[in-house]
Amino acid sequence: MQKSTRTRLFLTAMLMALAASSAGTFHAAISVAQPAAAPADEQSDPDAARLEAAKALVAAIGGGEQARATVENLKKALIANIQASVPAQAVGFAAYAEAEMKPDSPRVVKYLADVESLAVNFYARRFTAEEMQAIAAFQTSPAGRKFQALTPELGSQIAARTMLFQGDVIRTIEKGAAAQQK
Repeated sequence: MQKSTRTRLFLTAMLMALAASSAGTFHAAISVAQPAAAPADEQSDPDAARLEAAKALVAAIGGGEQARATVENLKKALIANIQASVPAQAVGFAAYAEAEMKPDSPRVVKYLADVESLAVNFYARRFTAEEMQAIAAFQTSPAGRKFQALTPELGSQIAARTMLFQGDVIRTIEKGAAAQQK
C-alpha cells in the first residue's frame, strides 16, 4: 500500500479515535457521521423557549470546554503524527499548527461558534424545553458531574481500542492487497 494511502487511513482512523476520546456528552450527539432518525416531536424551527433551554443545556454539559479540548487534542495529534512520520517537517508544521489553532484564531473562533450553534439547534429540535431543563439539572448534579468527569476516560479507552482495531485492519488490508498484486 502506498505511504500516502496508509497515511490517509491512519489520519482518518486517528481523527475518529480523537472524536471518541474527546466525546463527552456534548460531542457524542453531534460528532456522529450518520444522522439518527428524527423523533416524532422534532421541530424544524424551535421556539425561543427551546433555544434558551438548549443554550443552558450546552453550557451545563460543558459544550464549549469540550469543543476547545477537541481542538487542542486535534492539534496535538496532528503534530505527533508529523513528528513520527516526517520528522524533518515537524518544527515548521508544529509552529504553523500552533498559530492556526490558537484559541483566539479566526478559524477556531468560527469552529467553536459553529459547533455551539449545531449543538443548540440539535437539542432544541429534538427535546422539549422541560426535557432539556431536566437533563441540565442532572448534568449539574453531583451524579451528572461525576458522569461528565468519567466519560472522557471511557472515550480514551474506546480510542485506544479503536487504534488497535485500526492497526489490525490496515495490516490485513495491506496483506490482502499485496497478495492480489502478486
